[in-house]
Amino acid sequence: MTPRTSRPSWLRTFAVIYTGQAFSLLGSAGASFALVWWLAVETGSAAVLAYASIAATLPQAAVMPLAGALVDRWDRRRVMIWADLSIAATSVVLVGLFSAGSPSTAVIYALIALRSLGSAFHSNASQAAVPMYVPAAELTRVAGWNFFLISGTAMGGPVLGAALMGAGSMRLVFAVDIAGAVIAAASLLLVRIPQPSRSSEDSTALGLRHDLAMGWRELAAHRGLLVLALILTVVAVFYMPVNALFPLMTSLHFGGGAYQASAVEVAFGAGMLLGSLLVGRLAARFAQVRLISVGLFALGAALLASGLLPSTAYVVFVVLCVLMGLTAPIFSAPITAMFQARIDPSRLGRVLSFYTTMTMLVVPAGLVLAGPLAEETGVAPWFAICGVAIVLAACAVELAPSVRGLRNAAPEGRPAIDADPHGRPEY
Repeated sequence: MTPRTSRPSWLRTFAVIYTGQAFSLLGSAGASFALVWWLAVETGSAAVLAYASIAATLPQAAVMPLAGALVDRWDRRRVMIWADLSIAATSVVLVGLFSAGSPSTAVIYALIALRSLGSAFHSNASQAAVPMYVPAAELTRVAGWNFFLISGTAMGGPVLGAALMGAGSMRLVFAVDIAGAVIAAASLLLVRIPQPSRSSEDSTALGLRHDLAMGWRELAAHRGLLVLALILTVVAVFYMPVNALFPLMTSLHFGGGAYQASAVEVAFGAGMLLGSLLVGRLAARFAQVRLISVGLFALGAALLASGLLPSTAYVVFVVLCVLMGLTAPIFSAPITAMFQARIDPSRLGRVLSFYTTMTMLVVPAGLVLAGPLAEETGVAPWFAICGVAIVLAACAVELAPSVRGLRNAAPEGRPAIDADPHGRPEY
């Protein structure tokens, strides 16, 4: 049975976890930037950076379904703690390696891959744990706050990494990462996260293969969620490569330099942070499905408008980048909240892992598609093409009968949340 939690209780629990994870994510983002920058300076090879990106994403995508099944079996708080500490352990190794000299790129690849595996378990356990202590009515707002944290650390991490490298050495960067992970693990020891009860269909004696199949059946049983997830997966094919094309759009179409390119990135990041703060307020007034379709439509319209801009309209492009960034949490946060509200908590880890794996695996396909086609059509026309595709996806969200049905259907599997007299979680 899902615990019943008072508002002060869940807010305290969330605040403690959120604060600890902020330290961990900021340290990890700084360490990741430092590793990439070190590889760039030491090797000057684009291929090396490409291999590092593969090492950072492929293990996570490959292990995500298994991670989801195991997270549903194990204590989610403990998974988060051990994942944080395992990532910190790679930083301990890196401190030793950089103290002894310059490590080989092969060793760096291996450690990046290990960090990727830890991230797979941590992100899955973190998202699957949220509905165990957050009221259903607050899930979209919390998803927005988490999006704000991820966006903020993604922007602040490189700044921190660069500052630490300038102030000391690579060892200092990884020492800060270790400290952040320890703070995050310690914060988790201060809270309790209830575990969902498993039904007889989910008995651990049935094996991991059964767990994986059950996760897929659970998602397929919610046809509207499945269709929505597939639509957003198609959107990822067009949306995710756009960030990689921002510098080319700035330099080739608008004739800008490094300063103009950085301004575009800052504008997009600022929009994401603003959207993360707005999504909770919007969720209180609009249906989650409507938020997704409006967010997609706005993103598609901004991309289409960007592709049609004359080369003299750089300032307008920067403004449109703010809008693009703002839409990201508006269409991304509600789907996470819908999974958390409607999927059986004992199977949530597996369902989230399937969705994450789908979106991660199509990103390389999108990059392969975007590169040659953008060269063939030009970067600006490719922005317009992506915009049209995403507008069509927004229309599909509004027109698909099973998705429309989610707007009025009550979430399943989430009992009402109230409080005990002392504001503590009930088990």
